[in-house]
Amino acid sequence: MILHPRPSPIAASMYQLRDLGVDAIILHGPSGCSFRTARLLELDGVRVFTTGMDENDFIFGGGEKLESTVEYVIEYLKREKKKENFVVGIVGSCPSMIIGEDLHLPCKRYSREGVTIVPVEVHSGMGDNTIGAIKAMEACLRAGLIDNREFERQKYILQKATEIEKKRGLAKDRYLKPSYDDDLQEVVKVIKNLEEGAKVVCVLNAKKETGYLFAHPLLELNRYMKRRGIEVINIANLDPNVGLKKIREDARNILREYRRRNVSIDYITGGLDEYPITGEKVVDILKEIGGDLVVVSGVPHAVPVERIEGEIITVGISDGPRLYHPIKEIYHYGIIELDAHGKVLGRRNLVKSRFGEVLRFISGDF
Repeated sequence: MILHPRPSPIAASMYQLRDLGVDAIILHGPSGCSFRTARLLELDGVRVFTTGMDENDFIFGGGEKLESTVEYVIEYLKREKKKENFVVGIVGSCPSMIIGEDLHLPCKRYSREGVTIVPVEVHSGMGDNTIGAIKAMEACLRAGLIDNREFERQKYILQKATEIEKKRGLAKDRYLKPSYDDDLQEVVKVIKNLEEGAKVVCVLNAKKETGYLFAHPLLELNRYMKRRGIEVINIANLDPNVGLKKIREDARNILREYRRRNVSIDYITGGLDEYPITGEKVVDILKEIGGDLVVVSGVPHAVPVERIEGEIITVGISDGPRLYHPIKEIYHYGIIELDAHGKVLGRRNLVKSRFGEVLRFISGDF
């Protein structure tokens, strides 16, 4: 049982469709359903529409509204995209699924016109948010947008993501009190006190597009340590050949930012969507190379640093005030970057982080 608010399966399915490269998403439900998710996805170029179900539709059904909305969306996309072939996701909601709306009705009609409709039967009461993402993958598999191998890979890492969050992160079975204070000042003191000959390990273990922000403090840490002559080893889940189209593009974009700053990545652990499983690889590498300071940015609780022996100082950087205390159970220090997800949507280059800007300030680059 989870006692604090969590993202819903509806939101997860919408983000997953975004990763597949759909042109538009129609949410078959009230206009306010998943409002924040819809607005944020617009920043990433996905057109999000709603059928605007109301109390009358809850009783008599909203099939006609769904049909007319699909028709409107197709015409809109033809005008905006200047093409005839589209992929449109139809995502369920609590009321449309409770009354048994058929999301598949528009599929046959529009498939003859070169439009691929992807109906995702999902609602907020299904449980873990990753269930919605898996449902979206099942729908894409049926539509022929992915093959079975990619579906099984996606399903596995999504299940591992839930496992990580339940054991070590935001889906713990107790209330997680938000904390808007972290260990930023203490971490700055630790960094300043590192002596010549120390070894720093920077680990990017980021979730998808959040890598645009969580790579920033690591790159600034590289800059700061390079000026002091301190060795830095870089580990990152930036394999550009793994994942759906957008995931691979994001990895390439972040790799370009590393190269532009003359920072080399010594170990690549996997793709940007593989953050739940790359943590084990990170620990294996750390056991081999050692270090005096290890900074893990992105999803640090997916990296079991407690298994590393020796006097290594560990710092976890992540998003959201509810994660501070789970991070502190594993790491010596925790730093929180507020609203990281909202800041990176629509971006294709690095986003400045609070911690990164502090490092730039103390190094004199401001």
